[in-house]
Amino acid sequence: MARSHRRARRLSAFRAGTSAFLSIAAASLALPAFAQEAPQTQAAAGLEVITVTARKQTEDLQSTPISITAFSAERLEAQGITQINRIQDFTPNLTFANVPSNSGIASNAAVYIRGIGQSDFAPTTEPGVGIYIDGVYLGRTAGGVFDLIDVASVEVLRGPQGTLFGRNTVGGAINLTTIQPDETLRVKADAKYGTDNLVNLRAMISGPLTEGLYAKISGGLFSQDGYVDAPELGTKFGNKDSKMVRGALRFAPVGSRLDVTLAADYTRDKSNGAPVVVTGMDPNAMDGFAVLNNLIASGMTDPGYCLTPAQANNTACYNSRLFSRDTNYSTGETFSDLELWSASLTVSYDLTDEIEVKSISAWRRINGSFAQDRDGSNLDINYVYDDFKQKQFSQELQLVGSALDGRLNWVTGLYYFTESGRDINPIDFLVVYAQSGGYYDYENWAGFAQLGYEVVDGLTLTGGLRYTDDKKSFLPDQYVIDGLAPFMTLPPGTRLAPYEWADNNVQKWTPMVNASWEATPDLMLYATYSQGFKGGGYTQRVFPPEESLPSFRPETVDSYEAGFKLMALNNMLRLNGSAYYADYNDMQLLVADATRVGPFFTNAGKARIQGFELETNFAPGDGFRFNAALGLTDADYKELDEGVQGLTLDSKFVFVSKWTASASGEKDFDLGNSGTITPHVDWSYRSGFFTNANGINTPELYQPGYSLFNANLRWRDADEHLSLTLGIDNIGDKKFRIFGDYQPSFGFFMQGFDRGRQYYAKLGYAF
Repeated sequence: MARSHRRARRLSAFRAGTSAFLSIAAASLALPAFAQEAPQTQAAAGLEVITVTARKQTEDLQSTPISITAFSAERLEAQGITQINRIQDFTPNLTFANVPSNSGIASNAAVYIRGIGQSDFAPTTEPGVGIYIDGVYLGRTAGGVFDLIDVASVEVLRGPQGTLFGRNTVGGAINLTTIQPDETLRVKADAKYGTDNLVNLRAMISGPLTEGLYAKISGGLFSQDGYVDAPELGTKFGNKDSKMVRGALRFAPVGSRLDVTLAADYTRDKSNGAPVVVTGMDPNAMDGFAVLNNLIASGMTDPGYCLTPAQANNTACYNSRLFSRDTNYSTGETFSDLELWSASLTVSYDLTDEIEVKSISAWRRINGSFAQDRDGSNLDINYVYDDFKQKQFSQELQLVGSALDGRLNWVTGLYYFTESGRDINPIDFLVVYAQSGGYYDYENWAGFAQLGYEVVDGLTLTGGLRYTDDKKSFLPDQYVIDGLAPFMTLPPGTRLAPYEWADNNVQKWTPMVNASWEATPDLMLYATYSQGFKGGGYTQRVFPPEESLPSFRPETVDSYEAGFKLMALNNMLRLNGSAYYADYNDMQLLVADATRVGPFFTNAGKARIQGFELETNFAPGDGFRFNAALGLTDADYKELDEGVQGLTLDSKFVFVSKWTASASGEKDFDLGNSGTITPHVDWSYRSGFFTNANGINTPELYQPGYSLFNANLRWRDADEHLSLTLGIDNIGDKKFRIFGDYQPSFGFFMQGFDRGRQYYAKLGYAF
């Protein structure tokens, strides 16, 4: 975007002791509480068996020795969840936020599990939590906050999962499985209407084309008006306009050992812009561009000139006339536009009754453009634009098997991932107009194996190992286009970083060791050591000029976990818990530095994270169901690298709450031939956290702890084909912070807040 156009438009982890942890677990038995459930057929009293695929095999949740939360399509429906990030409200120690990062993207997943994650989608860094759809890794978090149209289950795996999952699962993994077509004809459709002209339309049809050949097609349209006024642009930020279509063709001849599925999907996600506002400025940030703007407005005499009451309406000033919680006064073009395509080919073949070989080949592309007038004013202080392209290919080969009457189980395989693209970022700041960003080309190879052996009845030892070869190359295409004299003396064309490929190669072994013991048929105990690893990278936003492109080292996590899984009260109560301790080394952090314009990545140092999770659900019969979850993430910096600014050992992790909790309850009332009516209520709580995406604990961007209450009433006909749901989300109308940004080089506070209370009605049909 031309500058002239812009200018014109203006082991202490367990310090409470094992006895204290077990006391908490025992006390929770008395709670009307809950975990999340996968596909179910519940009897009058008692809980269904939950199956998961967290270890590349179909297993009973209660016999899978890892900390995992599982949601089925039925549970998502009951909780009123139609967008993936809402699972954070019901999963302990999970943050799944929609963060506009430093570009204004309106659909970017900032996912943290047990305090480990990443908030920026820039291709020079990697997510700390891997997201997988039908076994395919999503290499970028851009577009990672998506709507759910045909999901069969969602699994949240806590702790490093590096042995079996493709890349960057240093914090954990989110594993989504979609409905696969088979011989059963399925038709599902629903329409939802709600607050601010919310319109969600979803439909799916799946079934046989002929014997052994099955197909599925699904799609959705999602729209809603914005809720942050942008009067100078004649629009509202925070709106939604998204379209999705997904299809699958499956070939599985009856009696054959072969199963082949070809799947593809397309998503278009557009928005007027992320729902952010400017809430204030820091008058003490004397090097900030907002203060410099005011100094210029005063004729270079008084930086406090614009902050006097007499200048409150001076349009040359950056001051309180621009500060609001619900209005953004931007004049520069602001928008977010994403297109995503993907295709995959999954081939599995049973070599024997005990051994399966599987191949997953996948392609994915993202085209995006984002623009944001970040200063929220008519002034040229901070405007950014992104031209983002990404394409990836992955190939995974798995060999899964068992022997010795099921006492020996193994998974082994090879993984290949390649990714390339560009992220070109023209930036228009008060003193400089420049191009930032560049081009990237990555390649990742890995071999992995995991083997479990039941040594004696009930006692299983499992070991896993992964070797990773991670290669990254980045070409910075960053130079000055124009400058504001006399503050900018660099001539046009000056390179901000050398125009040459920078290479970052690393090889790493990551192990896992696990022991599980079925103490009784209803109680399993387990302990795990695992290591997580995430490759290094670069800072792609550089100013002032650097002699070489700033880089950062890989980060690692050594995690120690112990847990239990219990069924009780004649299968009416499920209680699962885990405690963990993690050493987090060379942690990669996005920080702000007063000597640089814009945020940059660095290795901040070492940290210690400890905590626990408890989840339970209770189905006493007569149509009652109660669920609850509790999580603790106690994270502390233990050592900071020299030169890291803005952090102390007392600083807190951003976007991470120390406590998360949730509870819900529902009751089925049988109306005979008139069907069933089910009232559902739920509550979730997050303790206070800092929202500044740049890693610094800015008090103005702190979100105190808050509770959310939701409720819905669902009616289903006697055949359970037709349903009608009336619901209220965020009953208390909490306008909590969802995002914050403060950079000393600019000097103003940018924030985003939740929409608040929402009403909806949904009509559905399925058979």
